[in-house]
Amino acid sequence: MIKKATKLISKARPHASNILWSNVNQVVIVLANLGISIVFARFADKALYGQFLFILATFSLLSIVSIPGTRTVIFRTVAQGYDGVYAKATSFSFLWSMLGIPLVVITGVILYHVKSKILGTSLVACALLFPFVTSLQNWMLFLKGRADFKRLSIYSLIKFLTILIAVALSIILSKNLIVILLAYYFTITGFNIFYHLKSLRILRNDRIDQGWKKQSFALTIMDLSVIAFGQVDIVLIGALLPLEQVAIYGLVMKFVDVFLKTIKCTVEGILPSLFRSKVTVKYFYKFFFISFLIPVILYPVIRFPILFLFSRKYSDVIIFSKVYIAVIPFYFLDSIANCFLIKYQLNMEINISRIVSIIAVIILYAILIPWYGIWGGVISSILYYMIQLMMNLIMLRVGKPEYGANPECIPMNSEDLS
Repeated sequence: MIKKATKLISKARPHASNILWSNVNQVVIVLANLGISIVFARFADKALYGQFLFILATFSLLSIVSIPGTRTVIFRTVAQGYDGVYAKATSFSFLWSMLGIPLVVITGVILYHVKSKILGTSLVACALLFPFVTSLQNWMLFLKGRADFKRLSIYSLIKFLTILIAVALSIILSKNLIVILLAYYFTITGFNIFYHLKSLRILRNDRIDQGWKKQSFALTIMDLSVIAFGQVDIVLIGALLPLEQVAIYGLVMKFVDVFLKTIKCTVEGILPSLFRSKVTVKYFYKFFFISFLIPVILYPVIRFPILFLFSRKYSDVIIFSKVYIAVIPFYFLDSIANCFLIKYQLNMEINISRIVSIIAVIILYAILIPWYGIWGGVISSILYYMIQLMMNLIMLRVGKPEYGANPECIPMNSEDLS
């Protein structure tokens, strides 16, 4: 296993710059999110942080109307030289996301009457910002597709550092949920508009992949499973349990997400080459087995950073995190399998895989969270990645692509991937 890991490092050298800057970008995002969590943990009570996470989860659930599959399509098409898709797909997504404004208002009114006045009022106050938050973030996928990870990292550093400062000040000075949320969403909106306009100025061509819209709808099904996985659990816990429990569960997800995002951005660092190469998913099986070492190494030491970051007030986060880190190997191979489904444009197979995953995770959440609370959410999350991985591998086998659906796919051997 050590030899395999050493070989992987040596093969990754030609991609070192992309992987480095991709990880820098992800570190910036993760640290900013952790920073917000730390400020909440140190300067506010659990209920306020739980309310904040509940609103963010509700906002994200409704983002499905913006056809989020356009983001992955932008990544793929720009990597293959179709820069013109970025402008068209972003405008298309923005128009769809306008439907989210009345949906956010209606949801806020319902929450106001059945759950909490402050939650309902907060949602209504942020409703007009919905399209700018959900659709104009596509500039990040555009820069990833261009493999311009250095520029992306610089942009992200400025954006997320500003968000951290704005939210931290609003928490410390006001401790008012509406003020905190407006500071958060207004800052995101401003940077999304600014970076979207800058990205339009650096388009290299206006070439269009004719299948971009069709695949956007197909990949939205894929994103629906991601949205359901990442948000339904928080909404259910918030609806069924005290909002303090949402804070604990949210910190478990965010802490382990540090490791998951590191894997994701490393994979993204090789994606532009992967989309052009002939290598198959079997190439990555050996690294899947190597990745089981990560949770084994983390298990005995994970308590120390949690206590250091969030204080003993959140010591319950430790045991849940120790269990949830077992998901790391499955997340890794699932991310790789996702990339191949997109590369081969197996739209029907993507739909089948995601529909099964969506149904499975919603059933798991609906059964296990009412029975076991936070444990139910953690167990469901692990099972979700296992089920999705299994379905993705089955669908890749069913699709049986030879070199990929894209006629411009360049045959390469496994050495060329690196």
